[in-house]
Amino acid sequence: MKKYSRIPEQLIYKIWEEKQFSEVLKTSDGTEIEVIDPGSKNSDKAGPDFHNARIRIGNITFTGDVEIDTFHSDWRSHGHHLNQRYNKTILHITIADNQSSGYVITQSGRHVPTLNLSKYLSQPLRETLLTEISKIGEDEIKMPCSEVADEAPIELKLKFIKELGLQRYRKKCDRFLARLKELIVLHEVMISEPKINHDFHKEIEERTFTSSDFENAEIWQQLLYEEIFEALGYSKNKDIMMKLSHAIDINFFRRIPKENFIPQAESALFFISGLVPELNKLEDEETTEYIRNLYENWEQLKSGYDGVYFNKSHWHFFKLRPQNFPTVRLAAGARLLDRILNKNLFSRIIGAVSSIQNNYKLISKLRDLLIVKGEDYWAKHFNFNKPVRTDIKYFIGLGRADETIVNIILPILTVYFEIFDKRKLAERVLALYIHFTQKESNHLVDEVSEVLNISDKKLRSVYYQGMIELFRNFCIKQQCIECEIGKKVFAS
Repeated sequence: MKKYSRIPEQLIYKIWEEKQFSEVLKTSDGTEIEVIDPGSKNSDKAGPDFHNARIRIGNITFTGDVEIDTFHSDWRSHGHHLNQRYNKTILHITIADNQSSGYVITQSGRHVPTLNLSKYLSQPLRETLLTEISKIGEDEIKMPCSEVADEAPIELKLKFIKELGLQRYRKKCDRFLARLKELIVLHEVMISEPKINHDFHKEIEERTFTSSDFENAEIWQQLLYEEIFEALGYSKNKDIMMKLSHAIDINFFRRIPKENFIPQAESALFFISGLVPELNKLEDEETTEYIRNLYENWEQLKSGYDGVYFNKSHWHFFKLRPQNFPTVRLAAGARLLDRILNKNLFSRIIGAVSSIQNNYKLISKLRDLLIVKGEDYWAKHFNFNKPVRTDIKYFIGLGRADETIVNIILPILTVYFEIFDKRKLAERVLALYIHFTQKESNHLVDEVSEVLNISDKKLRSVYYQGMIELFRNFCIKQQCIECEIGKKVFAS
């Protein structure tokens, strides 16, 4: 019910203070409640909503605090169970009718009964509140320390988040190295994916790799292709995009003539993804012509493909902005594949890092190599037969280019330079990551940085990545006692 709640706080407070209940209140286990004094509203953002309330529960009158949460689960997800300020709570009130237990537990271990207030409101009030609750999205950011994070020194927060940002970067490097080793073995035994009946883990673990094993440019191109495609899928389509990049080996695209690469690569991606509609179901003349070309190009290519096919049900379109539709992302992917195979993208990236000493110029060059302008059919459509209102200017804009640099390009470069013992360049890449400032943020980082009061640092990549690591590995899992910030604000 604090500053991060989306439910109208003042309305709830007024209902509680004025006792606007339609019948006798009862706890979740059926014990009658009499509100003798609702208490005084807490003016601080930390701690329970009401202090010094007097409430009779059954035959016993209690004096203490009252906490009002939207959901029963908010007690834990907001960290009340770790916070000593809530040890005097005598009643836990919820608004949504989704009780999972009849009580909550304080930091001191005491059980506090729960009241589902929505059951005791007039129909108009109940409908108003439940309508507001229904608007809360699944992506709502919940940090257990949201009410007390300011109690941790900024220096402590920044130090811990920077450490997490470096850990996240190293994990990416380790994952990329493991995939490169797997690609080496796959290439040697000539097995196409998906891998069947082959124990790669044992073979990789028992083998000592040398730098000469990594000299094949093909494995680096395949890795770059896979990671870029996964990133193009965003959260909703990243898994299917990765599967698609595994199914269509980069060698398949290598056979496409340079002069007709993008149209034929689009054709392969759309047919294998299962997204091409039937010609007789189209109304738009431009779409009909475009799909005819896809069919003609696929006729020239399909005999060379013996991998798996996907279908439209594998893809997610719901609640995506038009430029994030998988159709547009696959069009972007075709153009990046052209750069990887025909314009020496990886070599140009390595050359830029090796030769451009000014970091600002280097970052600008890397962005230029990755930004993809909108063109042709997909600049004017977000799906087959679905024109956009305004032309799509960029398939991959500045924000997505920065995400690709931070999450893919820099970790791959670190692995590359470490493998080939180019330590100064590896150190430079890591320094670039630490000081890289992205142009855009995202919803998660915006919310976490606001809670931690470090919004001025959120675009620095090491902190940006550190906040993602913090939320996913500590906040969601409620591992507050393992978190340096949690240890400080929830210390006994």
